Amino acid sequence: MTPKPCTHEYLANTKSGKVLICRDCGVVHLHLQNMSLRLDVEQFAAFAALMTEASKRMRDETPAHGRPTLRLVH
Repeated sequence: MTPKPCTHEYLANTKSGKVLICRDCGVVHLHLQNMSLRLDVEQFAAFAALMTEASKRMRDETPAHGRPTLRLVH
């Protein structure tokens, strides 16, 4: 028995990268330049939440001159 090949559906596509999903196998494919990640739906949702939180924090902490400040994190 031959497994059914994945059918990839675009969730997002920009010049920065693309996100595709195979709904049959529940895998999300994240492509950013030379990097690709394959995550299950739950992992991708957690990753997206993490990036959203980081993005909000970076936006909130960006000074008026437009460049984020760097801090040492232990």
